[in-house]
Amino acid sequence: MRTAICYSQITESFPAGENAARTVVADLDGCSPDFLFLFASVGHDIPEVMQGIQVICPDIPLCGCSGSGIISHEGCDEATHSLVLMAITSTRMRFHPFIFPNLAKEPEKIGTEIAETLRPIIAEAASNRLLFLFTDGLTVNVNALFRGMERSLEQHLDIVGGSAGNDFQGRDTYQFCNGLVFSDAVAGVLVSGDFNYRIGVTHGSKPVGLFRTITRVEKNLILEIDGLPALDMLRDFIGEERVRDFGHILNLFELGEQFAGQGYDEDIINRAIIGLDRERGGIRLAVEIAEGTRIRITRRDMNLVLERTAQMARELLGSMRHPAQAAYFYFNCSGRGSYLFGEPEPDVDVLRSELGEGRNMIGFFTFGEFAPVRGRNYFHNYTGIFIGIE
Repeated sequence: MRTAICYSQITESFPAGENAARTVVADLDGCSPDFLFLFASVGHDIPEVMQGIQVICPDIPLCGCSGSGIISHEGCDEATHSLVLMAITSTRMRFHPFIFPNLAKEPEKIGTEIAETLRPIIAEAASNRLLFLFTDGLTVNVNALFRGMERSLEQHLDIVGGSAGNDFQGRDTYQFCNGLVFSDAVAGVLVSGDFNYRIGVTHGSKPVGLFRTITRVEKNLILEIDGLPALDMLRDFIGEERVRDFGHILNLFELGEQFAGQGYDEDIINRAIIGLDRERGGIRLAVEIAEGTRIRITRRDMNLVLERTAQMARELLGSMRHPAQAAYFYFNCSGRGSYLFGEPEPDVDVLRSELGEGRNMIGFFTFGEFAPVRGRNYFHNYTGIFIGIE
């Protein structure tokens, strides 16, 4: 396997795509890539970016999405016009990209259709498989999407990736595959063949209260906790002023769902609070959650985020057979960039430092992250997902 990456801040979309493609092909000594990963910010005209890429790399399969920021081994940003392109060549890996629109309307059905598309590929003899998934970050019901996939697949399939982001100003995020660009869609690529991979997952949040029990819920809207209005519980913990200004919650606080016995950070998995129903006294999450679930208020800790990222990177790199020859991916929550640190770089810079020189990495700042923990796929928030493939 060989990889090449171009991290570009050219503001004109067609030249940015053309230059990125020309750069990665040159870095592969003129070889035609087998596959392209593309992540771009929403200031770009994505179809024009892809047209520029196709001038240099016609008919090369491609998959990716928009992000609230772009990540690479050369740096990261939350600029309106930036992109990162990875080209991969391999004699041992196969790439099977797909895209399905209208995600919000029938997510479980789309999950089933994805599984049906992948089932013949999974049935073929292959030493390994890994699914990259990129969904709309504003319309996806991850519970239903995963349910449709997992009910229709006979074998477990590790899922990594994230939900697409934007600049927090627009109403759309974008998903793309080959020549198609959609909003409200799910794009992905199944990688199969003779390769190895490792996945690291960490969040760096600290609990600030005791566990409590959700006693009334409607899908992703928590109405009561310990028999009392959920919003009152939140107000008691973080104060009336922070509840009045939702930005305080979005920037610092989340709910931690009890996640004991998994050997995972603080025995909690983060659940982002994406809205408040002040009329009904409810707290709205990014995913559905069941009555009886134990939760606690948690808060992102800057020092702990950086410490856990470094630890995750060291452990993953130490588990790779040939770390200098691997390709790396980082799907990092947008709440771990400038919303937490005041600038996008600190967490990614820790990862870059652990990687060292000469190791290619690509990724984006997400609106939610996908990764397995102990063999089961989960949707995460305020979390960093680090993958190495060799």
